Amino acid sequence: MSTRRDLVLAAVREAGRISRADLTRRTGMARMTVNRVVTELFDAGLLAEEHAVADGARAGRPARSLTLGPAAGGVVGALVTTDGVRVAAADLTGTIRTERYDPDTGLDTLAALIAECEAETGGRTWATVAGFATPPDGDPRQHLGRRIIVRTVAELSLLGEVGYGAAAGRPDVCYLRIGTGIDCGLLLGGVLHHGASGAAGQIGHVQMDEIGPFCRCGHRGCLETIASTPAILAAVGTPYGGVVTAGQPRITAARALELARHDAAAERVLADAGHMIGRVVADLANTINPGLVVLDGPLVEADGPIVAAVRETVAWYAQPEVAAATGIVTGTLGARAGLLGALFAGLRATPGGRGGRTPSRSVVSSGPPSLISPSSSSSFVSPSSPSSPSSPSSPLSPASPASSPSPASPASSSLLSFPGSSFLPGAVSGVGSPVSPGARERAARREALVEALHERGPIARSDLVKVTQLPRPAVAELLAGLVHDGIAERCAPAEVRPGRPSPYFRLVTPSALLVGIEIGAFGIRVAAADGAGQVRYTGFLPSALPGDSRPLLRTAAEYARDVLRENGDRIGPDTRFAASVPAPVHPVTGGFGERSVLPMFSGYVPGDDMAAVLGRPVQVINNGHLAALAESRRGAARGARDVVYLSADQYAGAGLVAGGRMYPGAIGYAGEIGHLTVREVGPFCACGRRGCLTPFLSPAYFTALHDHRPGEGPPTEERLLALAGAGDRPVQRALRDAGRLIGRTVTPLVTVFNPAVVVVGGRFTEPGPFVVDGIRESLLRHCSPAASSALTVVPAALGRDAEVLGAIESLL
Repeated sequence: MSTRRDLVLAAVREAGRISRADLTRRTGMARMTVNRVVTELFDAGLLAEEHAVADGARAGRPARSLTLGPAAGGVVGALVTTDGVRVAAADLTGTIRTERYDPDTGLDTLAALIAECEAETGGRTWATVAGFATPPDGDPRQHLGRRIIVRTVAELSLLGEVGYGAAAGRPDVCYLRIGTGIDCGLLLGGVLHHGASGAAGQIGHVQMDEIGPFCRCGHRGCLETIASTPAILAAVGTPYGGVVTAGQPRITAARALELARHDAAAERVLADAGHMIGRVVADLANTINPGLVVLDGPLVEADGPIVAAVRETVAWYAQPEVAAATGIVTGTLGARAGLLGALFAGLRATPGGRGGRTPSRSVVSSGPPSLISPSSSSSFVSPSSPSSPSSPSSPLSPASPASSPSPASPASSSLLSFPGSSFLPGAVSGVGSPVSPGARERAARREALVEALHERGPIARSDLVKVTQLPRPAVAELLAGLVHDGIAERCAPAEVRPGRPSPYFRLVTPSALLVGIEIGAFGIRVAAADGAGQVRYTGFLPSALPGDSRPLLRTAAEYARDVLRENGDRIGPDTRFAASVPAPVHPVTGGFGERSVLPMFSGYVPGDDMAAVLGRPVQVINNGHLAALAESRRGAARGARDVVYLSADQYAGAGLVAGGRMYPGAIGYAGEIGHLTVREVGPFCACGRRGCLTPFLSPAYFTALHDHRPGEGPPTEERLLALAGAGDRPVQRALRDAGRLIGRTVTPLVTVFNPAVVVVGGRFTEPGPFVVDGIRESLLRHCSPAASSALTVVPAALGRDAEVLGAIESLL
């Protein structure tokens, strides 16, 4: 019954006002059930009923409208920074009821302010979300005596900008706040990415200079020692008679911005910091591929030198198509971003906000109503009317830290709407689908069960309750529905347990024939599997990459068709195809970019060419991401949810798995490590730039190692690997150095993405552990301590079958 109460309450919350008949349609429940639940909510004060008003839209007697009652409650958001503790409470419509501030940053103060704000919600507190600039001294849950969702300030500021600011409605966002440190929040495919150990986003601890100044993390030359606000102010202040006075910077952020407008030295200091930040952002654009980068902080201005330098650097160091597709903007919410993000996260944790979220992951899906302070309509900064972070109209402005806004009457019912569509692309029901809260909640729970059954195989119902964290009755009801729909089935217990046995379930093996096709540098590989993903037979056709890839794609499709025929299978309506290609593929359009890294893979939709031969749709995906998916489900990283796969050979590449799912990036360019800059004046690369990683791994770069060695002809990858396998020490050392170079180059990716496992595959791993050891050594040395402490670096387990197996996994 509690689930039904939650869904009814969520539907009323979303509609604002709704009749019982419309409520019945939106929730999908029987009319008698709705009436019974509504009566209970009336008695509890959670709902109220307004008198009927004829609006002319319908004939007959007008229906009464249901609205939220005085005891409906709300959510609480809190922010703990060096400036103090800020707490706000909002009701379920998104209206801010009260805000509090205290300069003391202790947990006791936090608990007291949260208690004060909870009293203003007038009922149940559905969620409490707190952001900390630095890890708290104790456990906030103990001081509050209840569950609390803890996030970093950067993560909550990201959610604030996604919900109400510069990144409204965008699914792939990198938020950077340049303050005392440099912090980052990541939204990947609509999912807030925390990393394997919760340390994702530590961009300030990307090492820029191995012999630079010491950082608080223990490393030398981290980005924040060069480009954080204190570092910039110190550099600006040096020509003006010293760095600090009485322990405070002589130059304030406002003064530094003023100087930069007419002082060439000050402008250059800020621009230089922007270039340093831009180098790391360019690496993230090439490897994580966000669609939008939001810059924020006291020294960040829309037309200022830092933003201009970041844009300039990204345009230079990122691949052309990536640079063109990566927006770089400034935040619009200023000091309120984190607090609004906390309330946004709290509203997303209520039943009505869980559209695209399984209980085990935080997903931004449908947006809540806009947050409006009762004390001043101007306290909310809308994207259409951005204001300065120091705007005095904001109750949370640092200019008036001692202020404590008093409760006021509810804001006008004319609430600002969420500046995006109903869903982000990560939502279960699709983009822009106005689905009822009940349908969204059931879809999210059903997805969680299917995912658990897929990952764990036969599993007891009691274990599914623990894994999904769903109520036991809901799990039983959903399993019954999955069985009825032929998706799951009862099965024999996997083990004998004492006590009352819990029934076991597994996914039904469909009759589909799954076909994976790999198009690589050395040939075409085909694998056919049953509906459960068990490989039945394979085939390989040697070939080389031609100047025009379209004939190769058709050849691959024809070969796949021939392999099926040779094994007695025919292509039918239940035959599904997925293909792996060595180029970025747009995740929405399925096409190659107009200016792809490899000219032969650009300017068209490869699936269309293959489908014309096979007569069935073909999904085409980048090879690195498919290899990462296969290794995370079948290979060396099995069970890990955050994985980076590195292909170590002359065609260096990578693939990402975030939260158990492939992450291709905003336009499919995630994982393109081969074109990260290693050396400014290095050798030319096929992409047209100098000093990319790829030329340093090509056979020509190892020419000296072939001198006076057995064999004739130009250096090749085969000869290099043969020498290493035969025990040639210089070649083995060269492979280890190549591993060190790869590891050092991908350090920004691993530091910010925070994977649990880095899997190393590719041909350089075949002679032995040399490359893997080099990558491990470099990552453990150069990554931030928080990222490296939980990191495992292992060789790939699936070898050359990884990509084709990943293609099959993508069909499951």
